[in-house]
Amino acid sequence: MDPSFTYTVADLAPDQALRLPCTCGVRTFRRDRLAALVGRDARLHLIGLRRELWCRDCGEPPLQGWVVSEEARTP
Repeated sequence: MDPSFTYTVADLAPDQALRLPCTCGVRTFRRDRLAALVGRDARLHLIGLRRELWCRDCGEPPLQGWVVSEEARTP
């Protein structure tokens, strides 16, 4: 099994965030916000399947995303 399939929200560093794209744009979720929405044990490779993270405007699930540092997150 690929070890990247075992990463969870808890594995993100405190200064990291997850960017999730949809048709409307890209939303950024800080680690603490992700933990509140889906739990610390939610696996990152499946996070787009969690209804809590689907876009409220277009209804699209974010099936791909990427991790960013806090510095890259702020304009």
